[in-house]
Amino acid sequence: MIKREMRDMMVNDTIYAPATPSGGAIAVVRISGPDAHEVLRRVFRGTAELKHAVMRHGGIYRSGVQVDDVMAVVFDEPRSYTGENMAEIYCHGGAVSLSGVLAAIAESGARLAEPGEFTKRAFLNGKMDLSAAGAVMELIGAQSAAGARAALRQLKGGLREKIEAMQQLLTRALAIIEAGIEYPEEDLEADIRRDALPLLEEAIRGIEEMAGTFASGRLLLHGVSVAIVGRPNVGKSSLFNMLVGRERAIVTAIPGTTRDTVDDCIVRDGVLLRFIDTAGMRSEADEVEKIGIERARSAAQDADAVLMVVDRSAGITEEDRRIFEALGREALVVLNKADLPAKTNAEEARQAFGCDVVEASAKTGQGREEILARIHVPEVGDADDVVVTSERHHAILKAATDSLKSSMDAFDTADLDCVTIDIKEAWDRLGEITGVTATEEIINSIFDTFCLGK
Repeated sequence: MIKREMRDMMVNDTIYAPATPSGGAIAVVRISGPDAHEVLRRVFRGTAELKHAVMRHGGIYRSGVQVDDVMAVVFDEPRSYTGENMAEIYCHGGAVSLSGVLAAIAESGARLAEPGEFTKRAFLNGKMDLSAAGAVMELIGAQSAAGARAALRQLKGGLREKIEAMQQLLTRALAIIEAGIEYPEEDLEADIRRDALPLLEEAIRGIEEMAGTFASGRLLLHGVSVAIVGRPNVGKSSLFNMLVGRERAIVTAIPGTTRDTVDDCIVRDGVLLRFIDTAGMRSEADEVEKIGIERARSAAQDADAVLMVVDRSAGITEEDRRIFEALGREALVVLNKADLPAKTNAEEARQAFGCDVVEASAKTGQGREEILARIHVPEVGDADDVVVTSERHHAILKAATDSLKSSMDAFDTADLDCVTIDIKEAWDRLGEITGVTATEEIINSIFDTFCLGK
């Protein structure tokens, strides 16, 4: 209903926007709306007649003067990204040529699109559901192959299919319960419990299973953050440079060189790993260094994994022990400087810290592969499994689960009307993911985060 009302309220005008970042060799400009084809014809002079999905060569003209040599194509409704008449111009990406093309379009009856307006129109015109629309930006922003695959599965409707399957279970349960409400004289309560409860239990299991993928889904999309911590001069920055494969952090023999966090990324087995080099932790420090140490503690708490670096050539110190205890979480201990004579070993470190230990040398590269192998990353496969990557979706799934559990409790404490209220609430919650029951405010807030031209 909301979707239809928003479509009816949508201004029936024609929009345009660049769909690619500026500065590239080629720029793509999109036009969508009832007059999209006419707008293109006003500015484009081609070598052949424009036809659906057929690229044509020609020029863009403004006030009778050619501003660029381009390729152009039209798409007929509803066979387009937005479901409307669309046109695309492939022009040169230089600032002068692109601005000339945009000015010509603006003077021909189109207005500049709002952020996300093309995809919003696609959603309102039934080209995609709301979960797929959100996946568009996730796919654009993906920094690893695994993240891109996760977004692509949602874009292809994988999450919608799972949500609709859960809603079908709830619909069947509602039909059974409402039959008992409609015919109370039949005394169907025992049959209702027998037939409806298994459907609710199956729905809860399915929703909880989807919600349980959020942790790995978030890591696939945004990467695994790994904080590197330890006292000064144990080789944290050198280890950081070794892991990321380039001289990213400044390395000196002076304690306290690193005053702030420094991060860089690599992609391993399709998953983004973001390493964070932190300031050395010590009790005596100046004011600036104290700020860096506090940021190091914060990074260690927020990271998905922690590497605790100990100087193998100096042995395990009381400062090392205090730092590890202050972490208050599991970490992988890296005995660095394995190229120098040792004053401790892996077995002593395991007894001292009670966790996994890797001996490494940032100078020679020893231990790099073992460290990377010990960092837990979500499993990435070619299966069509859908993972939840949005915090909004995760919160909705949890709320739907709570409503369904309340409905099951109501079987014993309230009448059947109360049971159906909770089930309908869960159904509506799930519909917020696909857009079936999403409010106009929710829909607008999602598309407001999009970039121009999408």
